[in-house]
Amino acid sequence: MDQKKIGLFLKKLRKEKGITQEAFAEELNVSGRTVSRWETGSSLPDISLIVEIADFYDVDVREIIEGERKSEMNEEVKDVANKMTDYAVNEKSRILKWMQMTGFIGVLVTTGTIIFQCLSFRGIPFQKWSLMLSGGALSIMVIITLYVNGLMEKLIQKKALFRAVKIVTVALLVISVYFVTSIVSVFGIGLMDYALPFTTTQGAEKYDKGKLVEKYSDDFDSGFFVFPDSVDHSLSTTYEAKLKTGLFDSDGYIVLDTVYHETDFNAELQRLAGITCEITYEGETVRKKIGYDEDMYRYPAYIASDGFDYNYEYALIDHEKNRIIYIHLSYPDYGKLQEFRDYLKINSKEYELENDAVLDRDTIYAHKFEGLDGWIEYSDMK
Repeated sequence: MDQKKIGLFLKKLRKEKGITQEAFAEELNVSGRTVSRWETGSSLPDISLIVEIADFYDVDVREIIEGERKSEMNEEVKDVANKMTDYAVNEKSRILKWMQMTGFIGVLVTTGTIIFQCLSFRGIPFQKWSLMLSGGALSIMVIITLYVNGLMEKLIQKKALFRAVKIVTVALLVISVYFVTSIVSVFGIGLMDYALPFTTTQGAEKYDKGKLVEKYSDDFDSGFFVFPDSVDHSLSTTYEAKLKTGLFDSDGYIVLDTVYHETDFNAELQRLAGITCEITYEGETVRKKIGYDEDMYRYPAYIASDGFDYNYEYALIDHEKNRIIYIHLSYPDYGKLQEFRDYLKINSKEYELENDAVLDRDTIYAHKFEGLDGWIEYSDMK
């Protein structure tokens, strides 16, 4: 079947009839663009329209299919063609009804999904991506539904409106593709991040607060104020750090277990009790004081950070042994820290923080100033 030949034949018939594409399109209840596509050979008329076109131009179906004039079509052939057309129309109508119903249901379900996402929206990046992708899906569903219900043809005829819809749809699709790519990239990087190995450092001679501050201060949102500058005056010290610097953040733990002479022990308690951190923003300064708690842990504790951005920093006080255990945890996995369970919170459920809750946890290293959408952190001011 030669589409170009059929198109030229249809164009010739229309010219002989002396009518425009728009006038012929109106006769068949299709758009002028559709008729134009037939006559250029870009597409063919639907089988349900072939007999109607043949009757309008007073030619037989075979002539249209072959793209040239032939002998008259007898009544038997015409009857068969009409029955085939009726069958095709009925079958198409049945399928079209299911498509129309499915389209409407899809639009309603997608709209409902977006409404629920908006009601539970908390500004988390993955929620933003999910909402954007849902918007793209809704746009696609609306276009499909308009098409199967025959509304797209009418919309196309309103050129200004159609151009606006087209621009919005393309923009949403581009944004959706961008976010899909971003999500895939984030998950890929996340898997690489998860596979990175931890570095374990042990021994009192390996403890170096300066290096901890230099390497991990930004990622841990901490100045490590709780930790002593050195352990030279201690009677005994056990040090272990198991840390991993990832592509997004760092995680792991630092445990410094130190026993002091009574005089040094009391001096260290005074230092811990007096720890403060100043946070400044546009001339306004807030002085944040270290917290103290006797119930959260198995020992009384001076707490600098209690879960802010999944970071915990505190000093546990064992008065009976003049002992202080300095701890920093980043993204702690309670199940994997059982060897240090005596240094962890009594209630392990307190480590189960939601993503949007971690920025409301206590810390001396960050402050949210009134009127500011975000936190100013100690590491920002270094």
